[in-house]
Amino acid sequence: MDWFHCNQCFSSSGSKFAVSSCGHICCEACIKAERCVICGTSCNYRPITDQMKPQEKVFFMDPVKLIQSRLEHISQIADFQRTQMERATAYFKHKSVELEKHLKEVTQQSYRQIAELNRENADLKSQNMELKREMAELKKPLSQRRGSPGQFKTNGVQRISLPVAVTSPVTPHLRTMRYV
Repeated sequence: MDWFHCNQCFSSSGSKFAVSSCGHICCEACIKAERCVICGTSCNYRPITDQMKPQEKVFFMDPVKLIQSRLEHISQIADFQRTQMERATAYFKHKSVELEKHLKEVTQQSYRQIAELNRENADLKSQNMELKREMAELKKPLSQRRGSPGQFKTNGVQRISLPVAVTSPVTPHLRTMRYV
């Protein structure tokens, strides 16, 4: 790291270095207790070592290597998210095909039911018309319905009326017998 140096004496090798809370880098020889030798503010110093927190180490990394490591990480994230989206898309495509198939079946079944109901409706209308004609014929006076005695017409069909005999009920007669 050719940019790394003490901000006071500009030494870049040799002694240990520390970074101040105000953002200045100083070598061990230039550090003054509780005051920054560069700006004069009161501050704390942290030694620059491998034991620093990762969020502090990034300030001392090579920017190209930092970008490469971040890009690798971003690439992994993008691959993971792309794979998840592909799985979701495949699932919804499959579900869509299933639903379209089911919709087609239900539609065909509905058309069959509608056709069957239309046929049934036509049959019922025909029966209804027939019953209306018969009722109209039955409402006519008997004299208009008969072509000749004992016959009458319904729907153009000649029907014969058979005579009905009315008889009295049979009752047993009690006979009294005399014995002599």
